[in-house]
Amino acid sequence: MPKYKLTYFDLRGRAETTRLLFTVSGVAFEDERIGQEQWRSIKHKIPGNSLPFLSIDGFLISQSMAINRHLARTFGLDGETLSQKARVDEIVEYLVAMKNKMAELPMMSDDPRTHEKAQEILKSFQELMMKACTFIEAQIQINMKEGNGFAVGNRLTIADIMIFEAFESILATNSKALDKCVGITKCRSKVANMPRIKDYLSKRKFTSF
Repeated sequence: MPKYKLTYFDLRGRAETTRLLFTVSGVAFEDERIGQEQWRSIKHKIPGNSLPFLSIDGFLISQSMAINRHLARTFGLDGETLSQKARVDEIVEYLVAMKNKMAELPMMSDDPRTHEKAQEILKSFQELMMKACTFIEAQIQINMKEGNGFAVGNRLTIADIMIFEAFESILATNSKALDKCVGITKCRSKVANMPRIKDYLSKRKFTSF
């Protein structure tokens, strides 16, 4: 078994999907969480100078989604057929676009210019979230007839993991955000109640994002 080491800040952020992929697959990994000072001291050694990065027996992979896709393939969580793999990728791309826009939201302040920019980004984020939810909800509803509540096919994929993770911060600030998305809500609940995930979440340190 390869030796895995994931390095990121002490946040959920861009590393939480990766942690969940390891957790649900029952694969051991070192979850290295570093501070800004330590990051500055090693940044120049890391491909792309960015976090997170994953070491697999010393082989480094940067970029969170490259890491996640590699692990999904490795752990068999990327869909069973070519058409399923394509559908999984579609869902993932909708969620990545939504999460990337959410990460752009600046802190609100009394400065009218900052407030105006924040409102523009917020509007764009809301549009992307609506687009993502509409597509994903429709796919889950179609798949629910045979897929046991999963987003694609009849087994867990990275799409389900990301559907769970991508909405965590959103629901923390607006508990009604998914009230109209019955399929997404059921899918998230299915993931949250998987024994390994449930145990992980019960012990997970709280972070704001």
